[in-house]
Amino acid sequence: MPSTRGAHDVPVFKYRGVVARQSDEHKAITFAAQASEVFAFASIARAGRNESGALQGFQRPQIASHIREICEYLKAPDAVLPNSIVIGFVEGVKIRELSRTVVELSIDAEGDPLGYVIDGQQRLTALARLPEKDFEVFVSVLVCRDVGELRRQFVLINNTRPLPKALIYELLPGTPGLPTRLSSRSFAAQLTERLNFDPNSSLRGKIYQYTNPAGVIRDTAMQKLIMYPCI
Repeated sequence: MPSTRGAHDVPVFKYRGVVARQSDEHKAITFAAQASEVFAFASIARAGRNESGALQGFQRPQIASHIREICEYLKAPDAVLPNSIVIGFVEGVKIRELSRTVVELSIDAEGDPLGYVIDGQQRLTALARLPEKDFEVFVSVLVCRDVGELRRQFVLINNTRPLPKALIYELLPGTPGLPTRLSSRSFAAQLTERLNFDPNSSLRGKIYQYTNPAGVIRDTAMQKLIMYPCI
């Protein structure tokens, strides 16, 4: 549906969107927005570690060849992008129901973007390289109760796609409500993380992880050792 925006001096984006009632715990809303607007309220949080070793972000690096291909395609006058950009929010969003299926979405765009790109980062990055063509895209918004739930949605949405397993496993600690095949590895992934980043660990920095490519011991091997100890 077409988007509307308040006065330029009011840092709030307003859209009318369609809500899909898929879960009692989440709201999934889809609307259309200009690419420049998406950049104003959402960011791509790439996976990395801060100085204390805590995991931040969850997105993989850009795929340069894929982005170039998308850019070349989008330059065509008849280009279309039917797949939506999925954005997750924990705060900064207000929803007003207009009917059972239509809502008005208000997104706070003051300060740093409060939305996180869950799916579609390559498409969005390609659009950023075409400033002369402010493409209108479909946006699907998930409003999550906390960062843990936001991370969980990222893992579940991307787990069936060719996303590096090392990144998936590194995101498991602190991510609730995962399927058994993933939650069973969560403790091993958490312990591996502590062994790799605890200042008092003799293995500090020696375990290869997605955010620590300099390590020499594979994180998956360490996780298996923890999950299936010798008796």
